[in-house]
Amino acid sequence: MKLTKKRALLVFLLLFVCWLALYVARPLYLPFLGEFLISADPLEKADAIIVLAGDDAVGSRVAEAVSVVREGWSEVLMVSDAPIAWGVTSGELARQQAAVLGISPTQIVAVSTRSPAGRGLLLDSTLSESRLLLAECQKRNFRAIIVVTSNFHTRRAKRIFDRLFKDAGIRVLIHPSADESFRVDHWWTRRADARMWLLEMEKLAFSYVELP
Repeated sequence: MKLTKKRALLVFLLLFVCWLALYVARPLYLPFLGEFLISADPLEKADAIIVLAGDDAVGSRVAEAVSVVREGWSEVLMVSDAPIAWGVTSGELARQQAAVLGISPTQIVAVSTRSPAGRGLLLDSTLSESRLLLAECQKRNFRAIIVVTSNFHTRRAKRIFDRLFKDAGIRVLIHPSADESFRVDHWWTRRADARMWLLEMEKLAFSYVELP
């Protein structure tokens, strides 16, 4: 009986030491879990730079895409024109923001996310958005695109876009933008960041179910 108690105490102490070591060393390994969500390709000349829907409140995705345009990688900026409030769409805001940042509104192509019948939206996930954008890219005979999205979203976006666009013969380059809701190096220190990491990991896992 005494031996059993000693073993139980030993196991408890061992587990406690392991937990303590993991807790103290978390700044050494948790950043890698944040970086796991990020994918970034070297930039090349492309037919268009595409900004995915779901930008943050300060327009980080559009701002980063405009920077890529100004660097000369493409002259066309394509956005999903989705309603984000009454009477306001992401395409309209992108045009306004791009104009402020020095890009002509004529360079922006807004892809409607409404169904042809005008009932409901065609966009409810990254997968549905990629299919919508693929149809538009094929219509315009694009052969290479740069996809700009939030840093935490890039790995999932790359997987989905690569799977769909490869068969169409369209090269996809993924480019991350910083996002105020996810700090890669310290994502576990703030509740919003941790929630975003968990949610994105869940969505990444589900992407293997919806697109095997």
